[in-house]
Amino acid sequence: MNGIEGFVHGAQKVVKAVSNILPFPISLSDTNGCIIGSTDPSRIGKQHEPSGEVLTKNTLLSFDEDKIKGMPNVHPGIAAPLKLNQQTVGVLGIIGPPEEVKPYAMLIKQYVEMTWHETFHRQLKELESKTLETFMQYILLNETTSQVKLEEYCRMFGISLNAERFCIVIHIGDSLISNIQQTIPIDQLKMRLLDCTRKAYQCGDDTICSFLNTEKIILLKKIDSEMTYWEALEAFTFQSEKLLEMFDVYHVTDASIAAGSLAQTLSNVNESYQEAEALRQFGQRWNPARKIYTYHNWDMVKELLRFQLPASFHEKVQFRLKHLFNDERFPELAKSFIAYCENNMTISQAANDLFIHRNTLIYRLQKINTLTSLNTGSFDDCVVLYLILKNAIPE
Repeated sequence: MNGIEGFVHGAQKVVKAVSNILPFPISLSDTNGCIIGSTDPSRIGKQHEPSGEVLTKNTLLSFDEDKIKGMPNVHPGIAAPLKLNQQTVGVLGIIGPPEEVKPYAMLIKQYVEMTWHETFHRQLKELESKTLETFMQYILLNETTSQVKLEEYCRMFGISLNAERFCIVIHIGDSLISNIQQTIPIDQLKMRLLDCTRKAYQCGDDTICSFLNTEKIILLKKIDSEMTYWEALEAFTFQSEKLLEMFDVYHVTDASIAAGSLAQTLSNVNESYQEAEALRQFGQRWNPARKIYTYHNWDMVKELLRFQLPASFHEKVQFRLKHLFNDERFPELAKSFIAYCENNMTISQAANDLFIHRNTLIYRLQKINTLTSLNTGSFDDCVVLYLILKNAIPE
């Protein structure tokens, strides 16, 4: 959107904003002399002859009762050219007796230009934000991308295509929708949440941060080396906690965050995104209170391990363990064995957790040995059986 197109688009908004504090009616005309914004909406769309003269002479002019005789849709007052970035984008008309209006003309002109300048740049920033969201959707939600299109986007945003990056997914649920009734407009709220994200993760110029949709913020952080990646993961949990604290200020209280693996280029960064999103979804099922998920967390890695085995492998091993699974006391035996493993294969600790006598636990472990031909005193045997049973019984 160039200056003139943006002027037309936001003219009536500017008029409304300015009219609230000014004692004089005003109008805005485009570079063709057509009124595109006015305190009196009935004038919009009509030609304004004095605007053409102002644009030709490019200076402020007065129009009294005598001068406007025979001019339709014209009132006495002052007309002045409006400029944006040294370009004339329209004409401001201030309605009233010229001798009364003129002392205020330059002040009003500067105020309107300032208001328009802010409106234009806000619209420009919103357009850039929407374009960046489109780019994020393109690279993260498509398995294959066009090299030419990627290069075009990277030139547009001034970012490196071939830099290594990893993806951070920040899921905020329906926070944007639930904040509609708040005093902060949605677009401004989005900008503030993005600013919080950049600040929390100490983002450089080449970091890409954008909403993917109303529920997700995506951060593609540039990494210079493997050591930098390691350091970023070391700081990830602390930085994410700080981000959640900042989000609380804006009533975003149900966020969850996950980090993906390192991608060599933007061409395959969708793999890092898919990994982070899968990790976040698993984490929400495994421990929703935690909120922050990463493979840098050993507890999470251990919990994930059993889900990495192919279903076909589970089926084969369960067939081998059919005598155990078919036993009428299988749930009791499985629960006892899992407690034994999770207490470091220490019988007395496991028995206390299960509220049973240690001899009862010893009997159950021996029965498992008989049914499976495994040795519950062997760490290797216990690893196999533990991974299978954790998946086979409900939490």
